[in-house]
This record gives sequence, structure tokens and C-alpha cells, in this order.
Amino acid sequence: MNKKTLGRIFDELFPICRSITGDGYNKSLNILKNFINFKILKYRSGRKIFDWVIPNEWNISDAYIEKNNKKIVDFKKNNLHAVSYSCPINQIITLDKLQRHLYSINKYPKLIPYVTSYYQKNWGFCLKHEIRKKLKKGNYKVVIKSKFTKGYIRNGLAKLKGDGNKIVLLSSYLCHPSMANNELSGPLVILGLFEKIKKWKRRNFNYYFLINPETIGSICFLSSYRNILKKNLSSGLVLTCLGGPKNMLSYKKSRLGNSTLDRLFEYYNKEKLTLIRNFSPENGSDERQFCSSETNLPVGQVARTIYEQYYQYHNSGDNKSFMNINQVIKSINELEKILRINDSIFPLKRFMPYCELQLGKRQLYPNINSEKTRNNYTNNLIDNRKKLNILLNLLSYADGKHDILDIVKIAKYDLNEIVEVLQICLDQKLIKFPK
Repeated sequence: MNKKTLGRIFDELFPICRSITGDGYNKSLNILKNFINFKILKYRSGRKIFDWVIPNEWNISDAYIEKNNKKIVDFKKNNLHAVSYSCPINQIITLDKLQRHLYSINKYPKLIPYVTSYYQKNWGFCLKHEIRKKLKKGNYKVVIKSKFTKGYIRNGLAKLKGDGNKIVLLSSYLCHPSMANNELSGPLVILGLFEKIKKWKRRNFNYYFLINPETIGSICFLSSYRNILKKNLSSGLVLTCLGGPKNMLSYKKSRLGNSTLDRLFEYYNKEKLTLIRNFSPENGSDERQFCSSETNLPVGQVARTIYEQYYQYHNSGDNKSFMNINQVIKSINELEKILRINDSIFPLKRFMPYCELQLGKRQLYPNINSEKTRNNYTNNLIDNRKKLNILLNLLSYADGKHDILDIVKIAKYDLNEIVEVLQICLDQKLIKFPK
């Protein structure tokens, strides 16, 4: 997916007032559905799922604060001005009462904060602190035109089938209004990865692509898929904050800490190619649900410019000027390379388990064995001694207990070279992918 297309999708999505439900979220999901044919999973308002109750759908058409017929805060100019899930109101109130419902950032007076109240009835406005400081005593007209109706939480799920039963989950959220890095970078990376992984000639794993409203959406998904995931999930990634200026990807490990992606990112961290964060439930995204309590699935999280570590986080500063489409494309390309290698990390097992295999008849070993010809690899699929040594190590350790990351430690060969030789083994049906 090229820069122009991603930029166009971003421009279409950014102005939409999204929340965890409602027309804005549904419109945004349908825009993504033009590129990935998501199956829509629906969970009705009022339904109890684990410790949560699905809220009513929320829609808003207007919100403003007015004094002397002049609008001081106007939702139609910036949809962050209304606290998400605000109840309707149309009143004239004093400044003292209004102040209890205002939110601003003292430290960054030119930015509008993002505030929500999904599960408790409330109303409020967000505004620049420099404007808030100028409010004078008197009466203010406050209007929020919103409504709550019975509806659904909607998740989008798409699948790409692989050769085995094991699953890799790629997840992101779509519920923040008009924020770029923290909101739209994840779904854009999902689009790019889907397009690339769909073109792979071989997929050993099945790939699940999930778009949901944060927290409540992943909780709903787990209510439907937790048994399948408990049985078959190999590893997973929650994708967030992937379009900011930081150079290196940063991976937050799963709580288990031993998935193929956990181990692969640890390898790249040692090679100084990525950063690593340990799992913590104290902050983050949907990995907190996937890794929680007895659910405890092998799902990590990957970011570039991490939430809460840049001052534009959860405010109007997180816009297209802060998030760069080139950084989104960089994230897509780097993650595809990582996922390609991850697709080759599984317990190695041979079709024929006993003794060394006869490699000469498969054009994998020189058939003339003499001092002069020992290194003659003409017409062989394995064309040099280094590849042959890697092949011999792969076949020797293919006992159902070792994978290619183990071979890296044991034989000290480069991971990319090992993957290349492993593909030859798979093509020649020497090593099989576990079902």
C-alpha cells in the first residue's frame, strides 16, 4: 500500500468523530472494510460480558458553549471539544458550575485534551487552557446534542489461512476522534500488513486481523474466541502508536514472555534493532485484556512513539503534522519482515526422523566426494558450504524440541540465513510444519 493511498485513507478518517460505538465508529470501520473484507462481529447493548455491560450506542451532532451569542467552544470546529459519551444538555449555567465540567491542560495551554466517560453518565467540554483562563464570571449557555440508543459494539475480523492450525493475531483499535499516531497509525499498519501477508507464497500460520473499540472490543472478542485462542494462538501483536518520529520499534512483551514473537523481539533487541519493554498491566492497550488473569494469551504490543511518552498524547497535538505517513510505511515494512521470520519459528520436525538423510539425491549435497570436488555445489539447491552446514544443523536438531532461534544460539549462524535454508527444507518436504 503506497504513501498516496495511506495518506488518502488517513485524510478520510481523521475528521470523523469516533467513539467506542456509534455512527462515527461504524463509518470508519466501513472505510477500512473497502480494503479488508472484515466480518463484523456484533455485541448488543445491555449484554453482560465477563464483568462488563455493553453500553448503548452514542451519537453526537453538535456541542458548544456560548456567551453573549458568541460561541467560545464549538464541537463543529474540533470534535475533541465534547467529552466522549456526554449526555445531552441545553442549559444556562454560571461559570462556577460550568468549571466543574471543563477540561484543559495547564502545562500545554494551546492544546485541547481528549476526555471520555463511557460507563458513567456525565457531560463536559474540553478546551485550550489559554481560553479557559479568559472566561469571565456570568452565565453561559451549554448545549450538547447527543443521544443514546440500543445498538452494538462492532468488531471487524478478517482471516488469512495458513498451512497449519496455529494462529497469529494482529489487532488494533478504532475509537479515538481526530488523533493520528495514537489512533490511526495502528489501523493503517493493519491495512498494509494485510496486503503484504496476503501476497506471501506460503503462510505457515493462520493470520487474524482484528479491529475493535479499545478495551470493550477486545473483551467482547475474547468472549467469542478465547477457547480458540487458548488452543491455537502462537503469538499476537497489538499495534498502536506506529506513526510518530521515533526511529526504532518498541515491543512490549506478553505476560507469558515466551511466545515466538517475544523471543524474536528479544533477538532483535540484542542486535540493537528494536527496543524491549516488559509486560505491565499499568498502562497500554488491548494486550492488557489478552494477557489478563487466567486468559494469559501470548500477545505483546508494538509501538514506535509510545503512548504517554510524548506531550501530544491524547490531545489535539496528535495530528498529521506529528504523525508521518512515511513512518507508518516504515512500520509496515519492518513488521512484515519480523512476521515473515516469525512464520518460520516452530518446533522443527522431520518427515523421516531417523539418522541422517540422503541429501545427494535431492541436490542438497555434492555427489562427488573427493578432495578436489568436495566444495563443488554446481546444480545444487544448496550452493555453498555455509548453507550446507546450516542445513545439517537444522536436520540434526529437528526433533520437535528445537526451532530456528535455538539454532541461532547453538550454531551461531545469522537468523536470515537460517530462514533461507529452512524454506528449502520445507519445499523439499524434509521438515514439516506442525498442525
